[in-house]
Amino acid sequence: MPNGTALHMEEELHLLTELQRDIARIDRGPHPTMRDLADAPLLENWALGMRMQPCLTGVVEGHPKLRSGARTATSQLHLFAPHHGYARTLSRFYRLGRPATED
Repeated sequence: MPNGTALHMEEELHLLTELQRDIARIDRGPHPTMRDLADAPLLENWALGMRMQPCLTGVVEGHPKLRSGARTATSQLHLFAPHHGYARTLSRFYRLGRPATED
């Protein structure tokens, strides 16, 4: 780190490798079932959001790093399958609960 910037290349590579594995598995076979997604965080009142890339926003439950009930924005959205009840971001799968309603 000669310039003082910490590069988390190993972590980024791990996340991208896991993402690639999940996308390839979905391409080869069926979508994940609700049983497969039982440990995935639940995102309620969700809506598509934007960072510099697409993401989801919503109230998260069961996330390993975030407080349940907190409103959050996910990491970059890579797979979005609301009719199958899930989304895959850079870091993890999310089960999709009810979408946000337009006021």
